[in-house]
Amino acid sequence: MIGGCLKNIFAAVGCATVLVLGTMVGWRYRTELVDAYSAFRGVPIVAAEAFDEGPGRPSADALRSAHRKHERMSRLDGPELISMSAAEIASLIRDGLDPLGQRALDSLTVTLEEGRFVMEAVLVTEVWGREALGLLGGLLRPFEPVRVAGPAHIERRGVMAWEPLEFSVRSLPFPGVAIPPIVNRLTGGDTGLILLAVPVTVADIRISPGKATLYRRRQ
Repeated sequence: MIGGCLKNIFAAVGCATVLVLGTMVGWRYRTELVDAYSAFRGVPIVAAEAFDEGPGRPSADALRSAHRKHERMSRLDGPELISMSAAEIASLIRDGLDPLGQRALDSLTVTLEEGRFVMEAVLVTEVWGREALGLLGGLLRPFEPVRVAGPAHIERRGVMAWEPLEFSVRSLPFPGVAIPPIVNRLTGGDTGLILLAVPVTVADIRISPGKATLYRRRQ
């Protein structure tokens, strides 16, 4: 009688353990299971997030969205990759500028092209300081269109570096040697790079039209 009761208790505990483990595994891999079931049923899998290949503008909402994605990526059980929109990257770039740079660049937008970020803005020359652009400073109007472009890479754990290799004002390109001092004036730094915070779990970045994808492993 006692032996039978013990067997029933152990059986109940075993079933409960299996149910708990099954629930945990199911929750951890819920996206994969749903996708597999959809494929089995012949239902097309719709991407969780669509990305516009056009320019993105910085905003408080986009910055919060970028930070939420970073928080997910920071978790030990977080995704293997996250994709950032042009608006999210634009918000991170603007947030990483020196206060002078933020005031001097108006109507900022960022477009994500193959392998690089492209920023376009209106330079407020009176805020920027005409002398900072050398001989060209005397020819500038109060507001001038600027374009900055270049690749990005993971500089070190927790830091992504955007390296502007092209800089033009009113379609007039600046020589490469003149670009780092301009970038340093925007950021208040001394590296010629625009540094953006990313989760320490990020090891690589790939930029394609409309999105920038951060990976946990080198690609």
